[in-house]
Amino acid sequence: MSSHKFARIDRRTSQPQNMGDVARPLPHNLEAERTILGAILLDNRALIPATEKVRTEDFFLSQHRQIFERMIQLAAKHQPIDLITLMDDLTSRGELESAGGIAYLSQLGDGQPSVTNVEHYARIVKEKATLRSLAYSAEVIREQALAGEDDAATIKERATTLFSQADTSSSSWRDMFHSYDEIVNAPPLKFAVQNFLQNDAATLLAGLSGQYKTWLMLSICKALLEGEGTKLWGLFDVMETSTRILYLIPESGLGPLVYRINKLGLLPYMRDERLLVRTLSKGPAPKLQDPRMLSAAKGAKIFLDTAVRFIEGDESSATDNNRGLAADIFALQAAGAESVFAAAHSPKAFAQQNFMELENMVRGSGDISAVFATAWGVRQLPGDVAHIQNIKPRDFEPCGPFQLAARPHINETGNFQLHKAPGQCGLLADEMPDTKRSNSGASSDARETKALKIAFLRRLYNENPNITWQEITAAFQRDKIEIARGTIRAYKKELGR
Repeated sequence: MSSHKFARIDRRTSQPQNMGDVARPLPHNLEAERTILGAILLDNRALIPATEKVRTEDFFLSQHRQIFERMIQLAAKHQPIDLITLMDDLTSRGELESAGGIAYLSQLGDGQPSVTNVEHYARIVKEKATLRSLAYSAEVIREQALAGEDDAATIKERATTLFSQADTSSSSWRDMFHSYDEIVNAPPLKFAVQNFLQNDAATLLAGLSGQYKTWLMLSICKALLEGEGTKLWGLFDVMETSTRILYLIPESGLGPLVYRINKLGLLPYMRDERLLVRTLSKGPAPKLQDPRMLSAAKGAKIFLDTAVRFIEGDESSATDNNRGLAADIFALQAAGAESVFAAAHSPKAFAQQNFMELENMVRGSGDISAVFATAWGVRQLPGDVAHIQNIKPRDFEPCGPFQLAARPHINETGNFQLHKAPGQCGLLADEMPDTKRSNSGASSDARETKALKIAFLRRLYNENPNITWQEITAAFQRDKIEIARGTIRAYKKELGR
């Protein structure tokens, strides 16, 4: 290791072994370290905020590490921490002189701040420790790169791991959890589009292949780019103006997407790069955890069309969804994406059904349900009409089903037009009745309606296992579904409730 840049660093503590070799001192702040120790001597309560932020090895000076560790051990034995007990403990271990001696310990409490200031100084010590760890990691990677014993990919992966560990090292188990201040100052629930597209969350749009999903997603992009004060489809208030949208559609070439972009009047937003797209023409679907993608995600809204193209493995497998898509979406959010909106192809069996729920519209819905805060379903009806219904709300009360007319309005006005508003539109079974009768004489429509009601009841129980029959009745009434108490009891038996 080059002595003119770094001291040789102990791998366990990230501390210099030979201070004399250092031409450029490693980051540290001895005054902040002394302040923490002195505050604890003056007021033992200061140990709690200190240990929440720093570990023993975060102290730069070896005697400070010794003193802090003895303070922790005294507290663990429920003994007071003062000059007498500290000196006695260090003496019994033969560490008094190496910890600085009586004179040094006596000076620690001089002019130190109160317990309320300790957290500030602990942050300083932690920051310096992290910088030293980064310096160590950089030197390790430098030495390995110069040695040339491993290929570049291996060293790069090793560097990513080292720097990640240095950047996310935790001072204590308490850092894994939110503080009280974070809880009381948490931001309120925030929507990009009120009661439709939630920020800091993932939203899903499910439907059969070729049934308006891309058109609808691009229409949502248009509303977000037009911004605050406009309405999505004349129904939902747009709460903010998006500065950057990333639209990833690896199952379409550039030509078909540009056709839609022109029809909806989105080209100007591409000129100023507020709307960035990537199609199959640019190559296969990128890895969502690619560092470049995570960098681009910060402050952006991300549209995945469709989600299955970003899953490695079986799209119907809950395990693959959990390990793949879920991890990718959470990584995008952690990187600063404002929201993620994904499309999903419904199973072909949905084409034979006339009710909409998460279970029949989304493959592997058990795991997907945990990933997405909100899910909407879409079904094309005769006359170029899109029937849209919420199939999974989490944090808000969704509107009822509604319908949008596609053509000729997209060609004439560059967008969908509201065909039936919530309250005027029935459930899918009402909008596309099936009058065929089975051999038993019962109508297929009646069977589908029963299945719809049971599915609705199942969803209510999934959301609240302790829901009362009065609450169930009220929920059905809100969706304009008539149901008797006896019918609820019968359906509960079918569900094993």
